Amino acid sequence: MTTKQRAYLKSLAMTMDPVFQIGKNCVTPEVTAAVSEALEARELIKLSVLQNCVDDPKEMADYILNNLHGMTFPGWEPERMEKLDELFAAYKPVTKEVLWENLKYFLEALMPTCKECDIKMAIHMDDPPWDIFGLPRLLTCEENIDRFLKMVDNPYNCLTLCSGSLNADPGNNVADIVRKHCDRIAFAHIRNVKHFPNGDFSEASHRDCDGDTGILDILKAYHDCGFEGYIRPDHGRHLWGEKPGNVRPGYGLYDRALGIMYMLGVWDMLDKLDGNK
Repeated sequence: MTTKQRAYLKSLAMTMDPVFQIGKNCVTPEVTAAVSEALEARELIKLSVLQNCVDDPKEMADYILNNLHGMTFPGWEPERMEKLDELFAAYKPVTKEVLWENLKYFLEALMPTCKECDIKMAIHMDDPPWDIFGLPRLLTCEENIDRFLKMVDNPYNCLTLCSGSLNADPGNNVADIVRKHCDRIAFAHIRNVKHFPNGDFSEASHRDCDGDTGILDILKAYHDCGFEGYIRPDHGRHLWGEKPGNVRPGYGLYDRALGIMYMLGVWDMLDKLDGNK
């Protein structure tokens, strides 16, 4: 199948409702048989994999590694995947509350050194912002961010607020979180996400209208708060000849450069509207 053919089928899928939903029972013989029957009747069908699907993460990792076409996917490097079984075994007894306790212990031990060296710790949001493969995730929503900052209420305990990670869940309003906790955000990652009716999402350009994250509202929130921390255009599409071998997946140079200029243009306009320049 060619790239154009795959893209065409994907475009058709965006307008289709899933015939089957694969959940906690994963792919059973019954599901396989039903899918075969549906394909004979319809030729093209859509499947939806629910968040409670517990398919073997090792099998999924092997599949991804074997289908990268020479690319190195961030976070899926072969040397990391070799230890995946050890990782899941280590986390097996770790519940969400245990993870909160461990995080608190770590940060409380670290804060005196951070103050002494004047270095801020800035935790990144969980991506995606929900539990996955049975592993608990903490930094997923406004409520949990509130808990994190109150748990170790120290100016050196900060956030790397990633708009793309949080907005994978459309229920998260990133601009509201910025306004609420601007003084505890040390690093801002600006990334745009587009949602589809079936619950899927994909990354988009940094231009506000290309996605659903509310980039303009987020930048205005930072501007209104007088944000003076670090900010970057997060991730980028592959443009103008970028391909496996000369760019890392998700980090296209040109698109991130376009993102920088878009963000600076928005910031300059906000300055003018405020009469600052």
